[in-house]
Amino acid sequence: MSSICRKCTSEVRANQNGVACDMCSVWFHAKCVGIAGEAYLKASFCSTDQSSDSQMPTNGGVLWFCQDCIAPASKLIKNISTIQQRQDELDNEMTKSKIRQSAIEGEVNENKRILDNLHKNLSSMSDQLKEIQTELASKHDVPHQWSDIVSQAVDDKLERVVVEISEVEKTINDTRKKAIEVKDTEDRSTNIILYRVPECPPGNYEEIIKHDTDFCIDMCRDVFGLDVQNDDVSRVYRLGKRGQSPRPVLIRLSSRLLKNRIMESAFRLRNAEDKYKGVIIAHDMTKQQREECKKLVK
Repeated sequence: MSSICRKCTSEVRANQNGVACDMCSVWFHAKCVGIAGEAYLKASFCSTDQSSDSQMPTNGGVLWFCQDCIAPASKLIKNISTIQQRQDELDNEMTKSKIRQSAIEGEVNENKRILDNLHKNLSSMSDQLKEIQTELASKHDVPHQWSDIVSQAVDDKLERVVVEISEVEKTINDTRKKAIEVKDTEDRSTNIILYRVPECPPGNYEEIIKHDTDFCIDMCRDVFGLDVQNDDVSRVYRLGKRGQSPRPVLIRLSSRLLKNRIMESAFRLRNAEDKYKGVIIAHDMTKQQREECKKLVK
């Protein structure tokens, strides 16, 4: 099947140098799009095969786009590169998170092992104390004072063991709290909270979510100059019960990279149009982080 050059509307023959757009698959004469013979040979462009019914471009592994497609193609390549960068960053963060979690689990297991040993020692000492008390009770010729000394020594030893057990239990609890805090921080790492975002009237849940999602995406594009797509916003919901004032909006983004870019651009809201003026962006902090911030403010 023959192909027609879009530029000159003439047939692109098998014995002519022709190029096909890798996006729209339309063919052109190489000379019609300014590709000289030497450049054509170096790029290893292929001409149409009149014996083939396929009109798909076969440019020898070299991408070429026509004038109509070069702008969307450039944007597509840029988006693919950005997605790959976000994926690499996410994989890196996941690896670090697994390492941190593994270290915390190892610390918890070690503390549990120590605690188990202390409990065994305490049980053994308790058994030994009972044996000593039984033996002393059976020997009437042993001075009562010696029995009290032995009993006091054993009690002191038991008291020290109990203190050690309490310290280990406290360490385990602290480690467990630390692990929970680390996981909570990880879960919130891609979240932002928007304050003073106008709230649409009560109605269909999907329409409400779409309203808040569109507001966030439009703000990122209009104010921050960021090319944010719907896929970049993975979760949206309002915090608290509906009242007279707009509730805060929690936005979960696709990556930390995007969140950081938004937070770095937040200062631009001061000079934004009225639609976005007054909106405040904040990190989604854990309870511990909020308490630490309050202490710093005081």
